[in-house]
Amino acid sequence: MQSKEGFTVRSELGIFRGRLSAKGRFSAEANGFRLRMKEEDGIVKAKLTSDPDRWAAAETKQRFRAASAEEAVPMVEAWLDSISELVVSSYADDAEFLETSHGRIAFYRYNTHLGTEPAIFVHGGPGGESNPANARRMKLDHPVYAYDQLGCGRSDPIPDIDSWTAADYAAELDEFIRSIGAPKVILIGASWGAGLIMSYIAGYGTGRVAALVLPSPFLNARTWEADQWANMHELDPRLEKKMRKLISVKNYGDEFRAGMAVYDAKYLFSRKAFAEYAQTAASEPAPPVAMKLLGPSDLVCEGTLRDFDTEPALAEIDVSTLFICGDSDEVRVSTLEKYRKAVKGARMAVVPCAGHVTSLEQWDAYSESIRAFLREYGL
Repeated sequence: MQSKEGFTVRSELGIFRGRLSAKGRFSAEANGFRLRMKEEDGIVKAKLTSDPDRWAAAETKQRFRAASAEEAVPMVEAWLDSISELVVSSYADDAEFLETSHGRIAFYRYNTHLGTEPAIFVHGGPGGESNPANARRMKLDHPVYAYDQLGCGRSDPIPDIDSWTAADYAAELDEFIRSIGAPKVILIGASWGAGLIMSYIAGYGTGRVAALVLPSPFLNARTWEADQWANMHELDPRLEKKMRKLISVKNYGDEFRAGMAVYDAKYLFSRKAFAEYAQTAASEPAPPVAMKLLGPSDLVCEGTLRDFDTEPALAEIDVSTLFICGDSDEVRVSTLEKYRKAVKGARMAVVPCAGHVTSLEQWDAYSESIRAFLREYGL
């Protein structure tokens, strides 16, 4: 689009922001790539080159039938998105590392040339890992960062997992925020990621926070458990009875996993297209960090986080806040509504035909909810 601020091409490879020259030519850089566009006789020629210091020296070109570079923008954006995965995976590993008080954490950053508040994606789990592809795919008009918590992804193991707490993860997030050096950041965290963010708020306040986005939030272990059993009862009271009995004798074998597959097919992934994902999720053992902090099942919190509760910190939030959940989420809509009411001025989005992994099942609705929220509040 053309505006007073300039000309912008938004893609998964980067947010290319520049100005059209008097001759109708466009040139901009993002994430180690340079995009050039020029119009000649009704044809817009686009060329993408990569920085050999960050990627490998490479160049790709495409032509589009359009009367101007501005008219060609949607086509150029679609072209860049179509080659993004191949380009990024083929040429370089863009992980970076930060030494923290407890170990080295891996992180990814994109569009750092933009002058807006950085957005930090805080992954779920515990024991998950960041998704840098989705950080790019969101196409936010902000520098974006994603990092692997200690014990997760490519970060170092937790030095003493027996004594590790949510407060340690909050301190790690504080170190990461400070390393970026921005006055304020936008924090985006789903499920456990939302709980970690709220642990940070409880310990450090909102002084460095511009806005919060909290999809499917795990904020209180007991609230979480209550939601799971309410869901299970609605799904099948007989299955609920069986699962409670299996948990009471700590039988997490084949019969338990079969029950979880039924549950996950409704509340983790709600669409039939993702039935295979639900089967896989139920059959795979929890990662070591999740086993220690939560336990072997989503239904009961038996680990270090069994008394986890960040709900009181909701009253401390004084920044723009968005809550999101699927209409068939592990986090019940009534719970999300309770959280929305606890935060003055908070917004809430319920995504249809989606379970707990809303970003996978309904990416377009999920990502546009976040972009629209940030636009609404001038971020």
